[in-house]
Amino acid sequence: MPRYAVLGATGNTGRAIVQVLLDRGSCQVHAYCRSREKLLRLCPAAADAECDRKRLSVFQGRLDDNRIIDDCLRGADAVFLVVAIVDNMPGCTVAIQAAHAVVASLRRLQTATPGMHLPRLVMLSSASLEPSFCGDVPAAVHWVLKTAVSHLYKDLEGAEAFLRAQDDWLSATFVKPGGLVHDHAFGHQVCLDRAQTPLSFLDLAAGMVEVADNVDGRYHMRSVSVIPTAQGTRFPWDGVYYTMTGLLFHFLPWTYRFLGDYPLPPPERAKTD
Repeated sequence: MPRYAVLGATGNTGRAIVQVLLDRGSCQVHAYCRSREKLLRLCPAAADAECDRKRLSVFQGRLDDNRIIDDCLRGADAVFLVVAIVDNMPGCTVAIQAAHAVVASLRRLQTATPGMHLPRLVMLSSASLEPSFCGDVPAAVHWVLKTAVSHLYKDLEGAEAFLRAQDDWLSATFVKPGGLVHDHAFGHQVCLDRAQTPLSFLDLAAGMVEVADNVDGRYHMRSVSVIPTAQGTRFPWDGVYYTMTGLLFHFLPWTYRFLGDYPLPPPERAKTD
């Protein structure tokens, strides 16, 4: 029975992946999150499955808790890195932290068990970071979208660069969808040359699971997207709000303290010799 680890299980994409996997059955899900109660409240499928440890195990804690991360990743066939926030937080490093935590954990597990099977890594990113996926987007619109999410994109770029540097011993795929929205599943296709907006989180999740299940290496260290195969996905109107506030946080980062969705990370201390 395949085992999947989901880092960021309470987020929009993480919950959708957990739901897709549990609905499919015949697999084990290791869900990492900071709040078990939040996961069970927001994801009914997880609440129903949690009583059966053969289907779902929840790992609650911090990314820097080595024991929690090691237990979550142990025996996994694939790991989904979907730790994320939804607005343009200055100084955001959650994707980089997650990437480093996963790589460090796999090194520890490999040291403890030489020759162990290494999981495939599937990281959530954005089509805006893959120019070839945005060929039909006007340059001005693309600039606005990238600027409105500039801090998050810097974080995602750093995480991707770090994982790509591990290509001599790990396999990773970078899933870069277009604009996402809460809606039904309409059918999906994994695509290598373009993205499409809108896309539901459930269709994205199904596509990411398809990528994780691939064992022939076709997605090794590649950027891919997921597109819907049917019409009807509603437009992500909440993205308009986050675009406006994201531009504000880009040009006036200090305003995030008053208008942002999350507490700002503490400033880095100056290093001394």
